[in-house]
Amino acid sequence: MILTPLRSRPVEAGVGLARAVFTSYWPALVIGFIQASILYGVVLVIGLRPTHPVGMWLFAVLVSATFIAMIQAINAIFGETVGRVVTLAFLMLQLVSSGGIYPVQTTAGPIQALHIFDPMTYTVNGYRQLSVAVSVDSRLWVAIDVLVGILLVSLAASTLSAWRNRVYTMDRLYSMVVV
Repeated sequence: MILTPLRSRPVEAGVGLARAVFTSYWPALVIGFIQASILYGVVLVIGLRPTHPVGMWLFAVLVSATFIAMIQAINAIFGETVGRVVTLAFLMLQLVSSGGIYPVQTTAGPIQALHIFDPMTYTVNGYRQLSVAVSVDSRLWVAIDVLVGILLVSLAASTLSAWRNRVYTMDRLYSMVVV
């Protein structure tokens, strides 16, 4: 399933803005929940035993919900075509600057500067805390706070975009970028 930015029918029908956003968000969220559960099952099947199993599964669901909301917001703000390109570029930056693949200290200076602002950094920190740490410390709570904050900001951005999309403009009728 490709996540559409916002379904146009509820936005144009005049339903509540939050309802219009959740109408588009809900199906992807269900699929993300299933994917997070499958990922957790694979982790168990390959023999990894997280020190906090329930917390790790709940964190995987939070991560999925957050990144789905973020992708929806990007697509809603920039439009489907440009949003996909922006999302792909953002994903590449996140993979390099998160410190999940290799240490951030081995990367170039600009990438190191992005590390603190990268949502994937907090995802990696949370997974590390829940999978191998005997007792969790503040890094997990910071990761949860940041991801919940990004989730809420993303849903708010999608809601504002739904409000903006209630009025048709020439740019919406005749898009400059056509796939």
